[in-house]
Amino acid sequence: MAVGTGDGAPGRRSDRLAAGEPGVVERRVFVLATPRTVWATLHDPAATSMLFPEVRLGPASPSWPAAATTRSARAQVGLLRDEARVESLEARPDSRFRLRVTASGFDSEWSWRLEPVSGGTRVIHAATFEPFDRWTGILVRLGRASLASRVETHLRLLKEQAEVAQRAIDQSR
Repeated sequence: MAVGTGDGAPGRRSDRLAAGEPGVVERRVFVLATPRTVWATLHDPAATSMLFPEVRLGPASPSWPAAATTRSARAQVGLLRDEARVESLEARPDSRFRLRVTASGFDSEWSWRLEPVSGGTRVIHAATFEPFDRWTGILVRLGRASLASRVETHLRLLKEQAEVAQRAIDQSR
């Protein structure tokens, strides 16, 4: 699998993530909250450490999550600990968010698609993870958390937090 550079060249990881090709883990969940609430929860600075336990995000610039903005992070995937850079690749409020996490030992992309359905939101979350070398792969596997379990954790936590936020909004009306 080629490492994506975000330059749109055919066959790059970002193209495969969008196309749902092999190597991409995708999960879906229904959230009893509006797309706006789900989007706000996904980008709530107070919730990022809980929503993304494998990435400790550094301070955000005022333009975050606008596409092409970056922030520093500390990645903790399995037994691997590494400094990382997080780049927003696509940010369409209330509908789509995609980012890339790059460290010295791996490249990973995550995307969330928000679709309004039946009084709530269907969230489709996809991710890729590619270690650059054998040792990175070993350290990640020793942590016993697969990419699929990380994607499922992201969705479970996002669902819980967004539904709590939506109930608070509904009660304040």
